[in-house]
Amino acid sequence: MVTTPNASSSITPQFQEALSKVKLRAKEIIKSEPENTWRPLLRNVAAQEGIDLDIKDLDLESFLDEAERSLDPSRVYRSGDKLQATESVFMLNGLIKLGEANVIIGQPKVGKSSFSTGLVAALRDKRQQFLGRDLLLPDQRMPVLIFGTDQSEGDWLHFLKRERLVTQDQALDGNAVDFFCSLESSNDYNFTREGLRNMRAEIEKHQLPLVIIDSLSSMMEPTGIEENTSRYAQPIRNAIRELRKTGATLLIIHHSVKRPTTWDWIVECRGSSSISSVFSWGVLMRWVAQEEDGLARTDRRVGFTGKGRGSAEAGGVMAEYQDEGGWSYLDGLEAAQQVERVGQRIMELGGVRAQVFDYLSMRTELRADVPAEEVASQLNKQQSAVTRELRALKQRGLAYICRKDGKRPFWQITEAAAAFMGHSALREPERVFDVSFVSLPQENIKNMEYNSQSSTTAVQPESKKTSSDDAVPSPNGASPIAVGTPVERFKDGCWENGWVVHDGQNRDRITIAKLGSQMVLIRNLRWGIDLRECSGSPFASAAKAEPTTEEFDF
Repeated sequence: MVTTPNASSSITPQFQEALSKVKLRAKEIIKSEPENTWRPLLRNVAAQEGIDLDIKDLDLESFLDEAERSLDPSRVYRSGDKLQATESVFMLNGLIKLGEANVIIGQPKVGKSSFSTGLVAALRDKRQQFLGRDLLLPDQRMPVLIFGTDQSEGDWLHFLKRERLVTQDQALDGNAVDFFCSLESSNDYNFTREGLRNMRAEIEKHQLPLVIIDSLSSMMEPTGIEENTSRYAQPIRNAIRELRKTGATLLIIHHSVKRPTTWDWIVECRGSSSISSVFSWGVLMRWVAQEEDGLARTDRRVGFTGKGRGSAEAGGVMAEYQDEGGWSYLDGLEAAQQVERVGQRIMELGGVRAQVFDYLSMRTELRADVPAEEVASQLNKQQSAVTRELRALKQRGLAYICRKDGKRPFWQITEAAAAFMGHSALREPERVFDVSFVSLPQENIKNMEYNSQSSTTAVQPESKKTSSDDAVPSPNGASPIAVGTPVERFKDGCWENGWVVHDGQNRDRITIAKLGSQMVLIRNLRWGIDLRECSGSPFASAAKAEPTTEEFDF
């Protein structure tokens, strides 16, 4: 709204006439002048009319917006009129729409330019698939134009060579690329009115082409509009409207925030939120694993997810760009997304719940499952409190009941949680020992059988065994010692319990881990000399066991 120095006085006819002249000149300025000069020139017009002190910058912007809209009137339909638009289809299934404006949002150096040149190579080679998705190939060769004003010609040459889009003498492959320009042409091709005219003139030389614009920020820089302002979207909207009239499929590359935390391009799009409102379809490219800044990247997996209006999400794609060029399809993205979501929940844990999860994680790494009473004993907590925490972890997808001994559940962390922690959960371990306290008489402890694969009681007196074939093979045989086996260590003339096998492949070089402290490892121990299978409760007791040479047959 235009204001006057004296708010109490009414707007005079002379002021209204001057204001009309300013608005009329706004249309002339938009048609003929570079966009970054629009507001200063319109301010000069207001000064010539003697009303520059009465008009704010916000008023000038509204005049310019109104002038832009009037130059391209909207298309309206009445009852019975036939709509001219057609329903969109995918050129690259779930990722790129044919004949539409597609925005590619990606982290710095994640491979946005490599993706675009890889797509061009796939079209040239008439591949049926790209990134594991079906590629819709036209009957005639699809022309390709690259407006690469974000990088120099030398930088582009690196990507073009990798995909063999140029010959040995650096000539453009005529079967792949019909037009190319780089940073040096940014003054001629951009999203100003003049730059758009030049772009459209080039695009109209070809029939239904693929137009790659890399990047949005380089195209918008000559307009002089700040990226974080809502007015930033207006030239983009004008550009899409003008270029879509040619029938081109637009692939517009833009940057995401530095460290995306979601798989939604709308959330991760850099700049004003008005940018995302312009595009009906977009794709997010980001690293699957967010590694520390400043370090050489070791995990080079890249995830792609598409989202927009009028199409259901088709799930993500996980791929990796090869050093020699070309993308290698790896898998879908659902598992990686699940691990990331679970990782965020793990990082939010605290207090007793975090302690319960850490102990459960340690036991899972040793391929063991545990009941609530064991966790309560190790953490010195009430069993009822630990049970509540275990149920809370289950509700968050961090823990699950892997088996039951009667009505007593045994717990492990989930596979997604184990993947985030760096080890794998074992749903059906070959040998997982019930390391909870048992209420059998002391003289019967040595006659126990441990077997987590059975849903029956894990502790059975020897008299109830029906066959020697049903029993777990004795560690005294020739086979390796199973990971998670409770053992006693011979130290200072005494047998000390509270240990489990961490690596038992070589009986003469066994590694054991301390219960409750997974980082405490002792290596190079010998079976039958330094170690023996636990003869009672595996938990470390305050008093050392008496020296003995008695052998137990499990």
